[in-house]
Amino acid sequence: MKPPPSRANAGSYLLPAFFLLLSASLSLLWSHVRLMWNDEFLSFYSDGVASFQQVILVQLHHPISLDPPTYHLLSHLCMDLLGRNAMALRLPALGGFLLFQLCLFFLVRRLAGEHAAIVAMAVPLCTASFRYSLEGRPYGLLLGLYALSLLCWQIATQPPAEAGSREESRDGSRLLPLAGLTLSIALAITSHYFGVLILIPVTLGELSRSLIRRRIDAGVVTALALGLASVGLILPFRAALMVYRRHYYITGVNIHDVSQGYRELFLRYTTWPIPLQRMAAAILLILALTLAWAGWRRSQRRPANESASIWVALASTALLPFFGYLFGRFVTHTMEVRYVIAALIAFAATFGIVLERRLRSNAFYYAALALITAAALAVNLHNIRNERKDSAALLASLRPSPALAAALAAHPGEPLYEQSLGNFFVDSYYTPDSALRSRITLLYNAGQEVLWLQHDTYSIAARNLRHFTRLPVVNYDQVIRQPGPHLLVQWRDGWNWTAEAAAAEDAIVSPLGPCFGGEALSVEWPQGATRNRSASVR
Repeated sequence: MKPPPSRANAGSYLLPAFFLLLSASLSLLWSHVRLMWNDEFLSFYSDGVASFQQVILVQLHHPISLDPPTYHLLSHLCMDLLGRNAMALRLPALGGFLLFQLCLFFLVRRLAGEHAAIVAMAVPLCTASFRYSLEGRPYGLLLGLYALSLLCWQIATQPPAEAGSREESRDGSRLLPLAGLTLSIALAITSHYFGVLILIPVTLGELSRSLIRRRIDAGVVTALALGLASVGLILPFRAALMVYRRHYYITGVNIHDVSQGYRELFLRYTTWPIPLQRMAAAILLILALTLAWAGWRRSQRRPANESASIWVALASTALLPFFGYLFGRFVTHTMEVRYVIAALIAFAATFGIVLERRLRSNAFYYAALALITAAALAVNLHNIRNERKDSAALLASLRPSPALAAALAAHPGEPLYEQSLGNFFVDSYYTPDSALRSRITLLYNAGQEVLWLQHDTYSIAARNLRHFTRLPVVNYDQVIRQPGPHLLVQWRDGWNWTAEAAAAEDAIVSPLGPCFGGEALSVEWPQGATRNRSASVR
């Protein structure tokens, strides 16, 4: 079996360009209505410092965003060009997602022709993973780098499907893809600590290729080794994170993270009613098994010049949630499902490849593209509309209750304390009243946080913030020594300890009404009250 040749002319790139433009437009529109959240603010303040050197120093000595520096340097560059705003922060993620789609197109086109390639690059627009194109974190960039590594390896080792039995390219022409392989690995590893998993698909694919050929490809091995050497660059940054490990907020890695990693590639349904969640999970499982079976069948009837190693690499990419679980379980002792979203590459590529024969029919091909485009528009415009509503509701909540407004007016110099880091970021950045915004102050205490929440992640971040921002940050111990009532906002979200601490101190608490989605309080700590000193860390 041999797919129809792919003609490289200007017309053949119109549809790929259309889907890249559609992705960029939907992502930018969604980003425009979406407010930043806690993890993005961690990057926003880390990357918004004055220079590249300061970005490095922050990550080396006072990190609050727990990643190596590459993404931070890229977003810092975008902020220098476009200003300190959410859109600039998120631009590298969008670039990574577009790179993912572009690499997917070229990778699949070499295996199954242009029609399959365009379908493969379009499908991710309909998945839940598309949201990472507008997340100001490294995940969208990782998606693009994983895809680039697979494409560069494919170009360096395998001729295109239409080339028949032609021998592999001469060493000179392999220099660029081998350099791209090294660079993609190095950038992934220095963007996120789970980026080291980028080595698994290509390494296993190359190992199978070496067994088939019965000889080692020195060029590929050298590229892999040079990429792996970038681990040395991130070791000093990892050392700066050790302070977080003692009482980190994630206490372990669960085997259920594997199934969740697969589910959240395609659909986020955890807020649905339980019966609908079960139905969605069953449908996704059936579709995944069907795709895996179809991919296996296609790999068995592959063209003579198509090496089995590419299928080994794709299968390894599909298994990234399993590898991520093992890495988190035995190495990092922490894992989030978004760390392994590059598994989407294998599913999207396989989807396009297994439809290759059907896509030779122009009627089926254009019907499939129309359906994918309609689904992408429907899903993402729905998400954008919901995001706009959520953002409007949050902004509307950033107004003090009448009782709190009166208390603020009665004590014009009094700070408004918040202990929840994520809420503090949102409130101190988006509150429309600039006078009120300037009074919002972050309250922290590592001992209290460990005592009541069993972690001190927020307290460490609060202390580090003082080194490179002008955000008002105060230790709880200092506040309770000051006489008179203090204004405080609390949330019942599992991240607050101030209610328990105030009760333990026999503080006098007077409610002032709802505020910022939480509850505003006037709190007066009795002077000379006995405190649980074992919980205090100065």
